[in-house]
Amino acid sequence: MAGCATTPDCGKEAAFAASLAGEPAQAACTGEDYLEAHRIGSALEEMYAEREALLADEASLDAAERARLRVLERDIPELETLARMQGLKPPSPSPEALEH
Repeated sequence: MAGCATTPDCGKEAAFAASLAGEPAQAACTGEDYLEAHRIGSALEEMYAEREALLADEASLDAAERARLRVLERDIPELETLARMQGLKPPSPSPEALEH
């Protein structure tokens, strides 16, 4: 049975990807880089889900829900930028690349 167990990937990229997929942090991974990457990914995953839920009912949102959507539209790019700065997400395409 011991041969069936696998060592978890405790890299920060693995933590970020797992958290975006809604997976919990690996108990065996206790490094600060791993845990921080997992926190960032978890926060983004929650924000993406909340934004999608709000957008699905956009026509019937009340004032508080519209305000929350505006906050999410501001906060998500900021958190994505933090993830890029930490090497967890690929760089954004340049404006020139988007024109072609």
